[in-house]
Amino acid sequence: MKSKGTLLLRLTHVLLTQVLLTPVALAAEYKLEASVDAAWVRASNNAEWMQSWLREGTGITRYDGHNDGLVLSQAMAEGEVDFENAWQLQATVYYYHDGDTRLGLTEAALTYQPLTAGWKHRVRVGAFYPNFSFENPKAGWQSPYTYSFSAINSWVAEELRTIGTEWQITRPGRQYNSNHTFSLVSSVFVANDGAGTLLAWRGWALHNRQTLLGERVAFADYPSISGPLELQPNWVKPFLETDDRIGYYIGGHWRHRRNTELRLYRYDNRGDPLQVDSQGQYAWDTKFWSLSLKHLFTREWRVLAQWMDGSTAMGDSAAVAVDFNAWYLLTSYKYHKHRFSLRYDNFETVDTDNNRYDVNDSHGHAWTLAWRYQPHKYIEMGIEYLYATSWNANRTTPDQPGADAGFDWPQRGSREQWQLVISGVY
Repeated sequence: MKSKGTLLLRLTHVLLTQVLLTPVALAAEYKLEASVDAAWVRASNNAEWMQSWLREGTGITRYDGHNDGLVLSQAMAEGEVDFENAWQLQATVYYYHDGDTRLGLTEAALTYQPLTAGWKHRVRVGAFYPNFSFENPKAGWQSPYTYSFSAINSWVAEELRTIGTEWQITRPGRQYNSNHTFSLVSSVFVANDGAGTLLAWRGWALHNRQTLLGERVAFADYPSISGPLELQPNWVKPFLETDDRIGYYIGGHWRHRRNTELRLYRYDNRGDPLQVDSQGQYAWDTKFWSLSLKHLFTREWRVLAQWMDGSTAMGDSAAVAVDFNAWYLLTSYKYHKHRFSLRYDNFETVDTDNNRYDVNDSHGHAWTLAWRYQPHKYIEMGIEYLYATSWNANRTTPDQPGADAGFDWPQRGSREQWQLVISGVY
């Protein structure tokens, strides 16, 4: 008998394949958006222990002294095919100069959105980002405000993707002579059992590196990953199905005219923390609340905010158990072709297990200031300054019997990161 998780994966694959092969695809409109970002990067505090987690360090920014100078930050292409029968196919490809995998998909989804006179329906199936936040509305799930995402959405970019189906039903205010529009969103998904790994050991981070589907993400080789945790390597594949259990999220959207919007979500991957595969990838039991706000004061001024609070656990008798929370506040001002944005992030993880050799408490905050300017249809430039400070208990770890010597690094570290970015946009 096939497991529920395996059946959902196969159903997703069949639906995408059928639409790609159907003759109606000949009657369609095509759209392509692409961008290439080159950045001159300068980072302070280049101590070895503060190097990026992408290079197995404990730092919480993408760039460190190893990256100083000119880099190809990212290249993105997003294609959409609109069929004449209310179906739409969308896929996004990224290239990065760093990480385990350089080229691959971040999203590939099929959307069904029929035209109706009253309530609106939208069904998505495939691999895609849930709409928890207002920070990343551009093509390729990019942000128009800053080049580095908030801590919350940096983690979403790392470890969360809906691989399954989502249904959204909307009561549009305009059609009912009301200033209020309401939506209800529900989803079932699989292959997100790794979510929580990076938060538990590395903690929160701030960057724009989106994990490609099938990619693995590194983190520091902590001495505590031994003994009862020895199956866990110092990397995670976030998009795996380990326990054959279906996760879900449910959310509500509210919009008042075009000025104010709220989104509230409850996420639960229903992971079985006792399940582990042959590569040492555990199923993490991860659940959280997310609340997001967007308010437009004028056509030029706006404010965005988001709060996330949850927990994650893996292993026998909660070998690793962590509560996590974070929030940010962002304000942005647009003047002609210029946009100025300022964001403050606050983030924390709290160790709740009894394993004294694996201490996962951490906390920190960050300030991000960005200016973006688009002088031409195909060119954008900007400057971003990021200051992040974090305190992570596991940067100084006690010696564990039978394991290598523990780390003896400062628990507190900070970094200033400058980026001068030039983008080609198509």
